[in-house]
Amino acid sequence: MKNEMFNSWFLIHNYVYVNVDENGSLFLYDTKSGKHLTSLKQQAKDLVDAIYSPNNLGVVDLDAFVTDDETNSFIASICQNKMGVLIDKEQCPQKPLNFLPILNLQNDIERMSEIGEYIMVGEILNHYLTRAVIHLNTNCGKHCPQCGIAYRQTLCCTATEPPQAMPLERLKELVGQLAATSVQVIDLVGGDLRTYPHLDQLHALVEQYPQFSWHLWQHGSNGEGFAAGKAKTDVLLSAPFVTSDGFETLRNNPDARFHLLVENEMQVEQAERLVAGIEAERCEWVPVFNGENLKFFEDNVFLDEDDITSCPVSMREIFCHQKLNTNYFGTLHFFADGELKADVNAETVGRFPDKSVLELVYEELTRNTAWRRTRGGERCSVCRYRFLCPSPGNYETAIGKENLCKIKSTVAIEGDA
Repeated sequence: MKNEMFNSWFLIHNYVYVNVDENGSLFLYDTKSGKHLTSLKQQAKDLVDAIYSPNNLGVVDLDAFVTDDETNSFIASICQNKMGVLIDKEQCPQKPLNFLPILNLQNDIERMSEIGEYIMVGEILNHYLTRAVIHLNTNCGKHCPQCGIAYRQTLCCTATEPPQAMPLERLKELVGQLAATSVQVIDLVGGDLRTYPHLDQLHALVEQYPQFSWHLWQHGSNGEGFAAGKAKTDVLLSAPFVTSDGFETLRNNPDARFHLLVENEMQVEQAERLVAGIEAERCEWVPVFNGENLKFFEDNVFLDEDDITSCPVSMREIFCHQKLNTNYFGTLHFFADGELKADVNAETVGRFPDKSVLELVYEELTRNTAWRRTRGGERCSVCRYRFLCPSPGNYETAIGKENLCKIKSTVAIEGDA
């Protein structure tokens, strides 16, 4: 391979993510295969820097570089793993072009703020909002053990004292404004939604706006639930996982999806028996942190290096993780008392209808309580996998950790793959 490097052009394919972390480790990640290479060699980093220099247009002449055996071996590994390629200059005397991926968000809120393009931001605000969670009421008498915990970690019902209910006129105004945005999904959650005082009108509202994918979130302990037009049914199930007439009715409803809230292995086994025979795609497993089951999360939720690299992460996802939070971005929670949040655990963005939906979208974009929260902190900010990992979410908040992984160090191992 060393002889092949003479009189050769060298390039790294545009589907390879390249990063140098704060430890000085060069990291190459193939977004198609999930393979990765690292190097601590300064020569290797200088070579990659040259490839990414605008003057070189993604391709370098290897004859212009003095490399040692270690760096040559690294180049060979890049080619063998199909992350890059050597091109013989005799066969291709004219330098080729290689268009490398560059993160360039024309509508980035920070960039627009710097150049004062607030009007442009206003024109596209309606495109940012894609999902609305409407908390219709907080009235429920079931007193489930997970009531005050689960809704802070996943989309779930909850109760408060005193109970609240969203007034019908406010609900109508809210849905009417959402119709002028890019919202595709509206989730209706409670309390016990059967106690919402405007159920009849709710049915008519769902029928009036068929462009939305409506979802009714109901706890399985509240019987077979209720229907509202063509709204889909999302059933929350928690321990004890026991069957009932209402559950059997929902089991036979092909549009019903089940969300199994589990805290330990025993509950997983109980839930598996309950949903046996139901199609896997209709069931979602939702771990719930209760303050005492960290081991359960370490075994079943926390990621290790193999978890992160086993399933390829696209370049688009990596770029998204650098600028926005894929867990929260595009979603707003409208509460029965008028509060609005982008993250149920974060500060209030504003109140509806004191401000319009688009004004509240702008508030979140500029204040950033959740939508643009990316991985940082002492551990994540120096980790080579920082932008390959999912964006931080409610589990980090509930557990009180910045990262949900088992990676203790990201010091590079020369040429690992």
